[in-house]
Amino acid sequence: MERYPKLFLLAAIGYLLAGVLMGLHLSHSSGNPYITRFVHVHLNLLGFMAMFIYGVAYHILPRFNAKPIKHPGLVRAQFYLVNAGLIGMVSTALAGGLTEAGLVHVLFILSAVTEATGIVIFAYNIVPVLAMEQPAPIAAPTPAPTPAPTPAPAPAVEETPAVTGDMKVSTTLDKYPGLLDEFVRSGFKALANPAARATFAKIITISQACKVHRVNAEEFLGNLNSALKEGKATAAPQPAAAPAQPEPTAEQKAEETMAKGTKITRGELAEAETLVGSLIEVYPESKTVFEKHYGSGCFSCPGQAFETVSQTAMMHGIEAKIILDEINEIIKSTQS
Repeated sequence: MERYPKLFLLAAIGYLLAGVLMGLHLSHSSGNPYITRFVHVHLNLLGFMAMFIYGVAYHILPRFNAKPIKHPGLVRAQFYLVNAGLIGMVSTALAGGLTEAGLVHVLFILSAVTEATGIVIFAYNIVPVLAMEQPAPIAAPTPAPTPAPTPAPAPAVEETPAVTGDMKVSTTLDKYPGLLDEFVRSGFKALANPAARATFAKIITISQACKVHRVNAEEFLGNLNSALKEGKATAAPQPAAAPAQPEPTAEQKAEETMAKGTKITRGELAEAETLVGSLIEVYPESKTVFEKHYGSGCFSCPGQAFETVSQTAMMHGIEAKIILDEINEIIKSTQS
Protein backbone atom coordinates (compact mmCIF):
# COMPACT_ATOMS: atom_id res chain seq x y z
CA MET A 1 0.00 0.00 0.00
CA GLU A 2 1.22 3.51 -0.85
CA ARG A 3 2.33 5.86 1.93
CA TYR A 4 -0.52 8.36 2.07
CA PRO A 5 -3.45 5.92 1.78
CA LYS A 6 -1.84 4.06 4.70
CA LEU A 7 -1.41 7.32 6.64
CA PHE A 8 -5.09 8.13 6.09
CA LEU A 9 -6.06 4.76 7.60
CA LEU A 10 -3.73 5.18 10.57
CA ALA A 11 -5.10 8.67 11.18
CA ALA A 12 -8.64 7.26 11.03
CA ILE A 13 -7.86 4.79 13.81
CA GLY A 14 -6.33 7.58 15.89
CA TYR A 15 -9.40 9.78 15.50
CA LEU A 16 -11.65 6.82 16.37
CA LEU A 17 -9.87 6.40 19.70
CA ALA A 18 -10.00 10.14 20.33
CA GLY A 19 -13.73 10.16 19.51
CA VAL A 20 -14.37 7.34 21.97
CA LEU A 21 -12.53 9.19 24.72
CA MET A 22 -14.48 12.36 23.97
CA GLY A 23 -17.71 10.36 24.09
CA LEU A 24 -16.82 9.03 27.54
CA HIS A 25 -15.96 12.56 28.64
CA LEU A 26 -19.30 13.79 27.28
CA SER A 27 -21.21 11.30 29.41
CA HIS A 28 -19.58 12.58 32.62
CA SER A 29 -18.83 16.21 31.75
CA SER A 30 -20.61 19.09 33.46
CA GLY A 31 -19.37 21.64 30.89
CA ASN A 32 -21.07 22.96 27.76
CA PRO A 33 -22.59 19.85 26.12
CA TYR A 34 -22.97 21.65 22.78
CA ILE A 35 -19.20 22.12 22.39
CA THR A 36 -18.32 18.64 23.66
CA ARG A 37 -20.87 17.04 21.34
CA PHE A 38 -19.54 19.05 18.37
CA VAL A 39 -16.00 17.79 19.04
CA HIS A 40 -17.19 14.19 19.55
CA VAL A 41 -19.21 14.15 16.31
CA HIS A 42 -16.47 15.71 14.17
CA LEU A 43 -13.76 13.40 15.51
CA ASN A 44 -15.87 10.44 14.43
CA LEU A 45 -17.30 11.89 11.20
CA LEU A 46 -14.45 13.91 9.67
CA GLY A 47 -11.81 12.01 11.62
CA PHE A 48 -12.58 8.32 11.61
CA MET A 49 -15.13 7.86 8.81
CA ALA A 50 -13.82 10.38 6.29
CA MET A 51 -10.13 9.48 6.76
CA PHE A 52 -10.94 5.80 6.39
CA ILE A 53 -12.86 6.49 3.18
CA TYR A 54 -9.99 8.56 1.78
CA GLY A 55 -7.44 5.81 2.43
CA VAL A 56 -9.55 2.96 1.03
CA ALA A 57 -10.68 4.99 -1.99
CA TYR A 58 -7.16 6.01 -2.99
CA HIS A 59 -5.92 2.44 -2.66
CA ILE A 60 -8.81 0.44 -4.16
CA LEU A 61 -10.59 2.55 -6.79
CA PRO A 62 -7.61 3.15 -9.14
CA ARG A 63 -6.96 -0.61 -9.15
CA PHE A 64 -10.56 -1.64 -9.73
CA ASN A 65 -11.03 0.87 -12.56
CA ALA A 66 -7.50 0.52 -13.98
CA LYS A 67 -7.16 4.31 -14.04
CA PRO A 68 -4.34 5.96 -12.09
CA ILE A 69 -4.82 9.15 -10.08
CA LYS A 70 -3.72 11.98 -12.37
CA HIS A 71 -2.48 14.23 -9.57
CA PRO A 72 -0.82 12.03 -6.91
CA GLY A 73 0.85 15.09 -5.38
CA LEU A 74 -2.56 16.39 -4.35
CA VAL A 75 -3.10 13.28 -2.19
CA ARG A 76 -0.26 14.47 0.04
CA ALA A 77 -1.64 18.02 0.09
CA GLN A 78 -5.09 16.76 1.01
CA PHE A 79 -3.74 14.65 3.86
CA TYR A 80 -2.15 17.64 5.55
CA LEU A 81 -5.06 19.98 4.82
CA VAL A 82 -7.83 17.78 6.23
CA ASN A 83 -5.80 16.90 9.32
CA ALA A 84 -4.80 20.49 9.97
CA GLY A 85 -8.38 21.63 9.38
CA LEU A 86 -9.92 19.02 11.71
CA ILE A 87 -7.40 19.53 14.50
CA GLY A 88 -7.82 23.29 14.17
CA MET A 89 -11.62 23.05 14.32
CA VAL A 90 -11.61 20.76 17.34
CA SER A 91 -9.04 22.75 19.32
CA THR A 92 -10.59 26.17 18.60
CA ALA A 93 -14.06 24.81 19.40
CA LEU A 94 -12.83 23.64 22.80
CA ALA A 95 -11.28 27.10 23.28
CA GLY A 96 -14.65 28.79 22.67
CA GLY A 97 -14.40 29.48 18.96
CA LEU A 98 -17.94 28.18 18.40
CA THR A 99 -19.68 30.56 20.78
CA GLU A 100 -17.35 33.51 21.29
CA ALA A 101 -16.29 36.26 18.89
CA GLY A 102 -12.68 37.30 18.44
CA LEU A 103 -9.44 35.72 17.25
CA VAL A 104 -10.39 32.18 18.32
CA HIS A 105 -13.56 32.37 16.23
CA VAL A 106 -11.56 33.59 13.20
CA LEU A 107 -9.14 30.67 13.62
CA PHE A 108 -12.10 28.29 13.81
CA ILE A 109 -13.46 29.61 10.50
CA LEU A 110 -10.02 29.34 8.85
CA SER A 111 -9.74 25.75 10.06
CA ALA A 112 -13.17 24.96 8.61
CA VAL A 113 -12.16 26.46 5.25
CA THR A 114 -8.94 24.40 5.32
CA GLU A 115 -10.97 21.22 5.94
CA ALA A 116 -13.38 22.05 3.11
CA THR A 117 -10.45 22.69 0.75
CA GLY A 118 -9.08 19.23 1.47
CA ILE A 119 -12.48 17.65 0.77
CA VAL A 120 -12.73 19.49 -2.57
CA ILE A 121 -9.26 18.21 -3.51
CA PHE A 122 -10.40 14.65 -2.79
CA ALA A 123 -13.40 15.06 -5.08
CA TYR A 124 -11.21 16.61 -7.78
CA ASN A 125 -8.77 13.71 -7.55
CA ILE A 126 -11.14 10.74 -7.32
CA VAL A 127 -13.99 11.66 -9.69
CA PRO A 128 -11.81 11.25 -12.85
CA VAL A 129 -10.91 7.75 -11.64
CA LEU A 130 -14.61 6.85 -11.51
CA ALA A 131 -15.62 8.62 -14.72
CA MET A 132 -16.40 6.39 -17.70
CA GLU A 133 -14.30 7.00 -20.75
CA GLN A 134 -16.39 7.79 -23.81
CA PRO A 135 -15.26 6.00 -26.98
CA ALA A 136 -14.06 8.29 -29.73
CA PRO A 137 -16.64 8.71 -32.52
CA ILE A 138 -15.87 6.77 -35.68
CA ALA A 139 -15.91 8.96 -38.75
CA ALA A 140 -17.66 7.61 -41.79
CA PRO A 141 -15.12 6.59 -44.40
CA THR A 142 -15.06 8.70 -47.55
CA PRO A 143 -15.08 6.71 -50.77
CA ALA A 144 -11.79 6.83 -52.60
CA PRO A 145 -11.33 6.47 -56.36
CA THR A 146 -10.65 2.93 -57.40
CA PRO A 147 -7.08 2.68 -58.69
CA ALA A 148 -6.11 0.43 -61.53
CA PRO A 149 -5.29 -3.04 -60.25
CA THR A 150 -1.59 -3.59 -59.92
CA PRO A 151 0.10 -6.74 -58.70
CA ALA A 152 1.01 -6.24 -55.06
CA PRO A 153 3.83 -8.06 -53.32
CA ALA A 154 2.81 -10.62 -50.75
CA PRO A 155 2.62 -8.99 -47.33
CA ALA A 156 5.16 -10.02 -44.81
CA VAL A 157 3.66 -12.28 -42.20
CA GLU A 158 4.21 -10.80 -38.78
CA GLU A 159 4.67 -13.17 -35.92
CA THR A 160 1.82 -12.85 -33.42
CA PRO A 161 3.23 -12.13 -29.96
CA ALA A 162 2.54 -14.80 -27.37
CA VAL A 163 1.57 -12.21 -24.74
CA THR A 164 -0.71 -9.29 -25.58
CA GLY A 165 -2.01 -6.35 -23.57
CA ASP A 166 -5.61 -7.56 -23.49
CA MET A 167 -4.68 -10.81 -21.73
CA LYS A 168 -5.61 -11.11 -18.07
CA VAL A 169 -2.60 -11.11 -15.74
CA SER A 170 -3.66 -14.35 -14.07
CA THR A 171 -4.21 -16.07 -17.43
CA THR A 172 -0.72 -15.06 -18.55
CA LEU A 173 0.91 -16.34 -15.35
CA ASP A 174 -1.08 -19.57 -15.45
CA LYS A 175 0.10 -20.21 -19.00
CA TYR A 176 3.66 -18.90 -18.52
CA PRO A 177 4.49 -19.17 -14.79
CA GLY A 178 8.14 -18.34 -15.52
CA LEU A 179 7.12 -14.75 -16.36
CA LEU A 180 6.33 -14.01 -12.71
CA ASP A 181 9.92 -12.86 -12.12
CA GLU A 182 9.62 -10.39 -15.02
CA PHE A 183 6.37 -8.99 -13.57
CA VAL A 184 7.87 -8.52 -10.11
CA ARG A 185 11.09 -7.05 -11.50
CA SER A 186 9.11 -4.53 -13.55
CA GLY A 187 7.24 -3.14 -10.54
CA PHE A 188 4.33 -5.55 -10.00
CA LYS A 189 5.64 -6.63 -6.60
CA ALA A 190 2.18 -7.47 -5.24
CA LEU A 191 2.03 -10.46 -7.61
CA ALA A 192 4.63 -12.18 -5.46
CA ASN A 193 1.74 -12.68 -3.04
CA PRO A 194 -0.45 -15.65 -4.12
CA ALA A 195 -3.53 -13.86 -2.75
CA ALA A 196 -3.02 -11.01 -5.24
CA ARG A 197 -2.66 -13.48 -8.11
CA ALA A 198 -5.93 -15.11 -7.04
CA THR A 199 -7.90 -11.84 -6.79
CA PHE A 200 -6.88 -8.67 -8.61
CA ALA A 201 -4.87 -10.53 -11.25
CA LYS A 202 -8.03 -12.33 -12.41
CA ILE A 203 -9.93 -9.11 -13.25
CA ILE A 204 -7.24 -6.86 -14.71
CA THR A 205 -5.49 -7.03 -18.06
CA ILE A 206 -1.79 -6.42 -18.58
CA SER A 207 -2.48 -3.04 -20.23
CA GLN A 208 -4.68 -1.96 -17.32
CA ALA A 209 -2.08 -3.10 -14.80
CA CYS A 210 0.59 -1.09 -16.61
CA LYS A 211 -1.59 2.04 -16.36
CA VAL A 212 -2.12 1.58 -12.65
CA HIS A 213 1.58 1.00 -11.93
CA ARG A 214 2.75 3.61 -14.49
CA VAL A 215 4.71 1.06 -16.50
CA ASN A 216 5.31 1.50 -20.23
CA ALA A 217 2.98 -1.18 -21.61
CA GLU A 218 4.68 -1.52 -25.01
CA GLU A 219 8.12 -1.91 -23.48
CA PHE A 220 6.87 -4.32 -20.82
CA LEU A 221 5.08 -6.54 -23.35
CA GLY A 222 8.26 -6.57 -25.41
CA ASN A 223 10.22 -7.77 -22.37
CA LEU A 224 7.68 -10.53 -21.70
CA ASN A 225 7.74 -11.83 -25.26
CA SER A 226 11.54 -11.57 -25.41
CA ALA A 227 11.77 -13.69 -22.27
CA LEU A 228 9.58 -16.31 -23.95
CA LYS A 229 11.69 -16.29 -27.13
CA GLU A 230 14.92 -16.61 -25.19
CA GLY A 231 13.55 -19.56 -23.29
CA LYS A 232 13.58 -17.81 -19.91
CA ALA A 233 9.91 -18.74 -19.46
CA THR A 234 8.07 -21.61 -21.07
CA ALA A 235 4.44 -22.59 -21.19
CA ALA A 236 3.16 -24.61 -18.26
CA PRO A 237 2.89 -28.32 -19.12
CA GLN A 238 -0.64 -29.40 -19.89
CA PRO A 239 -1.89 -32.22 -17.66
CA ALA A 240 -2.33 -35.50 -19.45
CA ALA A 241 -5.94 -36.33 -20.14
CA ALA A 242 -7.29 -38.97 -17.80
CA PRO A 243 -8.22 -42.21 -19.55
CA ALA A 244 -11.92 -42.45 -20.22
CA GLN A 245 -13.69 -44.67 -17.73
CA PRO A 246 -16.34 -47.08 -19.05
CA GLU A 247 -19.91 -46.22 -18.11
CA PRO A 248 -20.95 -48.43 -15.15
CA THR A 249 -23.71 -50.92 -15.82
CA ALA A 250 -27.06 -50.81 -14.05
CA GLU A 251 -25.97 -53.74 -11.88
CA GLN A 252 -22.79 -51.91 -10.84
CA LYS A 253 -24.76 -48.77 -9.99
CA ALA A 254 -27.11 -50.85 -7.91
CA GLU A 255 -24.21 -52.51 -6.08
CA GLU A 256 -22.63 -49.11 -5.36
CA THR A 257 -25.90 -47.89 -3.92
CA MET A 258 -26.36 -51.04 -1.89
CA ALA A 259 -23.02 -50.41 -0.25
CA LYS A 260 -24.57 -47.39 1.49
CA GLY A 261 -27.04 -49.66 3.33
CA THR A 262 -26.53 -52.72 5.52
CA LYS A 263 -27.76 -56.25 5.18
CA ILE A 264 -29.55 -58.00 8.03
CA THR A 265 -29.08 -61.49 9.40
CA ARG A 266 -31.46 -63.73 11.31
CA GLY A 267 -31.75 -62.67 14.95
CA GLU A 268 -31.01 -58.98 14.32
CA LEU A 269 -33.54 -56.16 14.52
CA ALA A 270 -34.16 -53.85 11.59
CA GLU A 271 -32.56 -50.39 11.57
CA ALA A 272 -33.01 -47.26 9.48
CA GLU A 273 -30.10 -48.22 7.20
CA THR A 274 -31.18 -51.83 6.73
CA LEU A 275 -31.68 -52.73 3.06
CA VAL A 276 -35.30 -53.54 2.27
CA GLY A 277 -34.39 -56.41 -0.08
CA SER A 278 -32.22 -58.06 2.57
CA LEU A 279 -34.91 -57.55 5.21
CA ILE A 280 -37.63 -59.22 3.12
CA GLU A 281 -35.30 -62.06 2.21
CA VAL A 282 -34.40 -62.80 5.85
CA TYR A 283 -37.82 -61.93 7.32
CA PRO A 284 -40.51 -62.55 4.67
CA GLU A 285 -43.12 -61.73 7.34
CA SER A 286 -42.08 -58.05 7.11
CA LYS A 287 -43.71 -57.83 3.67
CA THR A 288 -47.07 -57.25 5.34
CA VAL A 289 -45.79 -54.01 6.91
CA PHE A 290 -44.46 -52.65 3.63
CA GLU A 291 -47.63 -53.73 1.81
CA LYS A 292 -49.76 -52.01 4.46
CA HIS A 293 -47.96 -48.65 4.16
CA TYR A 294 -46.57 -48.69 0.61
CA GLY A 295 -48.96 -50.90 -1.34
CA SER A 296 -48.41 -54.26 -3.01
CA GLY A 297 -46.80 -52.65 -6.07
CA CYS A 298 -43.59 -52.04 -4.12
CA PHE A 299 -42.60 -55.70 -4.35
CA SER A 300 -42.31 -55.48 -8.11
CA CYS A 301 -39.96 -52.47 -7.81
CA PRO A 302 -36.27 -53.31 -8.30
CA GLY A 303 -35.39 -50.43 -5.94
CA GLN A 304 -36.09 -52.60 -2.89
CA ALA A 305 -32.82 -54.42 -3.57
CA PHE A 306 -30.67 -51.36 -2.83
CA GLU A 307 -32.89 -48.94 -0.88
CA THR A 308 -32.88 -48.69 2.90
CA VAL A 309 -35.89 -48.58 5.19
CA SER A 310 -35.36 -44.87 5.90
CA GLN A 311 -35.11 -44.06 2.17
CA THR A 312 -38.36 -45.85 1.31
CA ALA A 313 -40.15 -44.25 4.26
CA MET A 314 -39.01 -40.82 3.17
CA MET A 315 -40.19 -41.44 -0.41
CA HIS A 316 -43.65 -42.42 0.86
CA GLY A 317 -43.89 -39.58 3.37
CA ILE A 318 -43.91 -41.84 6.44
CA GLU A 319 -41.70 -41.67 9.52
CA ALA A 320 -39.14 -44.45 9.44
CA LYS A 321 -39.74 -45.12 13.13
CA ILE A 322 -43.32 -46.21 12.43
CA ILE A 323 -42.16 -48.80 9.88
CA LEU A 324 -39.29 -50.00 12.05
CA ASP A 325 -41.44 -50.39 15.18
CA GLU A 326 -43.97 -52.59 13.36
CA ILE A 327 -41.29 -54.67 11.62
CA ASN A 328 -39.30 -55.20 14.82
CA GLU A 329 -42.49 -56.30 16.63
CA ILE A 330 -42.89 -59.01 13.98
CA ILE A 331 -39.20 -59.97 14.28
CA LYS A 332 -39.47 -60.25 18.08
CA SER A 333 -42.60 -62.41 17.78
CA THR A 334 -40.79 -64.85 15.51
CA GLN A 335 -37.96 -65.18 18.04
CA SER A 336 -40.19 -65.92 21.04
